[in-house]
Amino acid sequence: MAEWFSQYGYLVAVFFIVLVAFVVVLNKAAKAYSKHFNTVNEQKKQLEYMTNLKNKYRNITADELADCSDAEILEGFALLTQIDMQKSDDMESYFRTLPKEKQYIYVLDVFVEDGSAKEFYSQNGEILTGIIIDALSAVGMKDFAERLSEIGKMYSKDDESISFDSDTIDKFDQEINDMCVLDEIRAKTAVFIKENFNLL
Repeated sequence: MAEWFSQYGYLVAVFFIVLVAFVVVLNKAAKAYSKHFNTVNEQKKQLEYMTNLKNKYRNITADELADCSDAEILEGFALLTQIDMQKSDDMESYFRTLPKEKQYIYVLDVFVEDGSAKEFYSQNGEILTGIIIDALSAVGMKDFAERLSEIGKMYSKDDESISFDSDTIDKFDQEINDMCVLDEIRAKTAVFIKENFNLL
C-alpha cells in the first residue's frame, strides 16, 4: 500500500483537487441558477401585477376609485398613459397631445418612481422636467414646487442664476425621504385624479 501511494499518491491529490473544483463550480452554478430563477420569478410577478393593474384601471368607475389606495391610483393611471404612449410611433409627440391633467399625473409618477430630485433631473428630458413644477402646483404642493424649482435651475443648461451644488441637492433629497414627500405626492395626486376623473 505504501509503495502504491509513493507511486500513485499524486493521482489521489489530483482527484481531490478536481473534486473540490467540481464542488466549487457546481455550487456557483446552483447559485447562478437560483439567482436567475428568482429574477425570472420576480419579472413574472411584476408582469402579472402590471397586467392586473392595467385591467383594473382601464375601465374603472368613480365609485370603484374611492376604494383604491393612493399609491395604486397614481401608478394605475400613469401606467395607462405609458401603455398608450408605447403604442404611438412618436411617444414625445403623443405625450404633448395629452390633456395637461394626464401629463401631470404621468410626470408625478415618474418623480415618485425616481425617488429623488437628483434622479429625476438626471434621468429625464425637458419634456418631463419642464412640467414637474406645474404638476406639483396643480395637486396643491406649491411650497415644495418652489423649492424644487431651485434645484431644477441647477440642472438647466439655459439658467445660470444658480450654480450646481451637489451638497444642496443631497440635503434636499434627504428631506424628501425624511418628510415622506413621495407619500404626500401620491396622496394629493390621488385627490387630484378623483376631482378630475371626468377629464381622464
